[in-house]
Amino acid sequence: MDAAIRAIPAELFRPVPAIYWTDLLASSVIGWTAFATAVGTSGLLRAVALLVAVFALYRAVLFIHEVTHLSDRDVPGFRVVWNVLVGVPLLIPSFLYQGVHTDHHRQHTYGTDADPEYLPFGRRSPFLILGFVLASLVAPVAFAARFAVLVPLSSVVPAVRRYTVERWSALVINHRYIRRTPIGMSGHVQEAAAFAVVWISTWLWWIGRLPAAAFGCWFVAVAAAFGINAVRTLAAHRYDHDSGELSTMEQLLDSCTIAPAGRLSNIGRALVAPVGLRYHSLHHWIPSLPYHSLGRAHRLLAATHASLTPYRTTLDVGFTPLLQDLVHRARIQSHRA
Repeated sequence: MDAAIRAIPAELFRPVPAIYWTDLLASSVIGWTAFATAVGTSGLLRAVALLVAVFALYRAVLFIHEVTHLSDRDVPGFRVVWNVLVGVPLLIPSFLYQGVHTDHHRQHTYGTDADPEYLPFGRRSPFLILGFVLASLVAPVAFAARFAVLVPLSSVVPAVRRYTVERWSALVINHRYIRRTPIGMSGHVQEAAAFAVVWISTWLWWIGRLPAAAFGCWFVAVAAAFGINAVRTLAAHRYDHDSGELSTMEQLLDSCTIAPAGRLSNIGRALVAPVGLRYHSLHHWIPSLPYHSLGRAHRLLAATHASLTPYRTTLDVGFTPLLQDLVHRARIQSHRA
């Protein structure tokens, strides 16, 4: 496997700023244009516009994953612009993920209570899976409350601030996770900006300058994006470990990559898992690869390392079989309990 990594050309490890900027800006422009259309219309046109807004903004939002893995010198200004265009308006600024997601990649925390993005779904009741998906649909309300209420309250009550930082400042699926990374100056600015977005938009609605439909469309768009991402997340790992530290090989085998298929299938998969998240096991194996290089690296590995058995065992034919297998294993564990 070390030889396979060395066989990947060095240029695949270099982020291409033009790709990042074009993708983010196009997704944002399409998403917000469709959103504005949905707010200003009704009926079928609103439904169609909202559908476009959901998938375009969802793609733009998931660049938060790239923002977390990029250094500022790789694509200068990208993190700031991402926060301005989608992170702050959708109330999921990047500080909620930076300093958090890296705990999911650490060997000594992966799959433990210190992992923000892992729960042993395959060894728990299927109702935990259902609860996770349903909770994701109301996440927009929780984040709105977090920035509207906890920000001003925590600024005057130290105990509330400590609780807010530890428990309400991370995008997680494991709610036992406690954030240990301090929120820096950039995070404080993002937090203040999200607070302003909530209350300024409320004030504009109060004086009649912002239609109530804007809030409804915002909730639908964000809740749908969270819901789609929850389903995508369930297919990112096997979620079959609930104790002890895992080796690097065990972490790889617990991750999943959706093998490329036909063109139409690949388009659908790119909508559900954009920005390279279809290649999840490859990302866990080689997290330094930028999203636009994952497909090419996968094809290279598949073509030149036919005997690379560990990686090949992480490949799956689609999201549906993975989800069915996860629910099946959860049902078996539930019956045993």
